[in-house]
Amino acid sequence: MKKIKVLDCFKDKNFYKIILENSPFYVDGKGGQLGDRGSIQGTKILEVPEDNSVIVNHELPPGEYFYFIDEERRLDIAIQHTAQHLFSAIAYNDYELNTVGFRMADNYSTVDLDSKELSLHTIEELENKVNDFISKGSHVLINVIPRDEANNLSTLRKKISDKVQDDVRIIEIEGIDTSACGGFHVENIKDLRVFKIIKYEKIKGSYTRFYFLAGNRAIEDYSNKTNITNSLIDKFSCKSFEILSMADKLLEEKKKLETELRLLSQDCGTMVLEKLLEYPIQWGDKKILFYSGDNRVVNYISQNVNTNNYIFIGTWENGGLVTSKTISCGDFAKYLNVLDGNIKGGGNSERANLKGNIDKTFILCALENFLKL
Repeated sequence: MKKIKVLDCFKDKNFYKIILENSPFYVDGKGGQLGDRGSIQGTKILEVPEDNSVIVNHELPPGEYFYFIDEERRLDIAIQHTAQHLFSAIAYNDYELNTVGFRMADNYSTVDLDSKELSLHTIEELENKVNDFISKGSHVLINVIPRDEANNLSTLRKKISDKVQDDVRIIEIEGIDTSACGGFHVENIKDLRVFKIIKYEKIKGSYTRFYFLAGNRAIEDYSNKTNITNSLIDKFSCKSFEILSMADKLLEEKKKLETELRLLSQDCGTMVLEKLLEYPIQWGDKKILFYSGDNRVVNYISQNVNTNNYIFIGTWENGGLVTSKTISCGDFAKYLNVLDGNIKGGGNSERANLKGNIDKTFILCALENFLKL
């Protein structure tokens, strides 16, 4: 194991920031790539925010320590990053689409192409071409050359930025792509194993964002979705190709039931409101209506009660509401929170929503005291 020198360590929010001498850790977000993880003398590295510093979970005084870099994570990063190069190369070479953005996350990576109109056939064709190239295999070569020499390469997919003045690290996928890049990459394109686009969407009006997986990420995703499919097959007692039609059928039935329930709630709410109006709670010049039950019924009553004449309080499991034009409902919700910190809520002068278990006796007593303030 190799050693590293810690120059300083200080508290950073809930963790610790360590300043290193000649850090070997790759920075998070550099070139759109994930950063390194590992440990220093058993202290877990949580983030690599910049060169020569890391965020860790425990204090580590200045000194020399053994360190560990998670090589499995590095390999996964290399696979995702090389997959992006290959995808971007085929998009550029075969469809004249430029890559305008790249971001890698722990669960997926994204590539933004400068096109807003791509057919499903083109997208499937693009994915198939990437996988076909992977199956054939190709060496991935890494060379560091002077900037001027790099910019003169005829196979360079994108010109080197004017901000770069030093030597340039060139990544070449033999037979298809040459790009400048400082990130991790595999030695042979076959190491990617498989490439899968899991989602795409239009962004910023003229770009298309692709979400993709490669290597073990794609294989694990396929395994998870197979398990989900098999579970749905068991639940629906159907074939795999019948799942969508079964789901559509259930959604239609759900809509019908929701419509029926809404109508029943309205009928119930009408009857409950009529009953409440016969026997309101009278405190001075205030008339209070209280109902506890289904939230749909509560909401229907709140929309149909005359709030100029009544204070309506409706509750259901773990929630409720108050509506009236005769008191400030928002202030009453704040008052309830002062009395019982477990009751949360807020609103405006005419309506307030509440969260928490609300007892009838408690809220009516609270309202009586609130009216005396």
